[in-house]
Amino acid sequence: MLGWLLVNKETLAEPSIQTIIKLIEKMVLNIKTVDVSEVQVLCEPGVIEKCFISGDATEIPDFALSAFFGGNNYQSKAVVKMLESLNVLCVNSSESLNNTADKLLTFQKLGAASSEFLFPKTVLMTSKTKPSFIGSEIGFPCVVKVMHGSKGKGVVLIKTEKELENILDIYAAMNFDDHILIQECIAASKGRDMRIMLSGGKYSTAYIRDNGDNFKSNLSQGGELQFLTPSDQVIEIAEKAAAVLDIYFGSIDFLFGEDDAYYICEANSMTGLTYSADAQSDKKSNPLLLTLKNIMEEAQRRKKN
Repeated sequence: MLGWLLVNKETLAEPSIQTIIKLIEKMVLNIKTVDVSEVQVLCEPGVIEKCFISGDATEIPDFALSAFFGGNNYQSKAVVKMLESLNVLCVNSSESLNNTADKLLTFQKLGAASSEFLFPKTVLMTSKTKPSFIGSEIGFPCVVKVMHGSKGKGVVLIKTEKELENILDIYAAMNFDDHILIQECIAASKGRDMRIMLSGGKYSTAYIRDNGDNFKSNLSQGGELQFLTPSDQVIEIAEKAAAVLDIYFGSIDFLFGEDDAYYICEANSMTGLTYSADAQSDKKSNPLLLTLKNIMEEAQRRKKN
């Protein structure tokens, strides 16, 4: 079985990517690290029997694991789509990558799928967005965040209509390469959230990130981590959300609302892996290792069929 670990050279130094590479080396798995910028995307009629890396013909892999961590662009998406067209098992799928990269699309998909999914009320900011509209529909404080941000970057707590007006003025005066969302603030969850890790679309482990009085709970922002066994209710919601978003390996993040309500705040395909020493070990509790084994078994079944 031949696998590709798809990476983007711009984010190759990301600790989570290095964790994956080191685990693959430790387990002596037949998985080749491939920079997507060197893969030639080729679309032609008939049967394609080779892929091309840096212009050289190479064997089509049986499976591919995408590890972009912010480096997902048009080229990387095209590579995954090409591999899927060649019946390569891709984790996560191109659909999953799209569903989780676009935070607004994540909520739109979940909202359309079922009313049981709770998530913060969200508005797409435009030059026509008025602070008075946000005040009446979402209220203050509210959260302003960059659509494709990660690790808590590009997330700001706005406490008053005047603060939002200043943000909107800056937005109108500048050209941004990204969209901005305005969200309801789930005040009860200040500085805390819960991440449900998924492997094969099923619950594997979970932990709470707690940053005390700080608004952001991200570990990269100083948050502390506490592992726990979540309720069956939350596990069920996370697995249903993963099915809607086509997440094979990743996470669903929850905010804590009033009266034991859980709000989905984000979904991730290939989430950060530096949270635990288990992620770098060959222990059965390692969700990454479990995922790799599941992928190889599924790819083997496909090959036989």
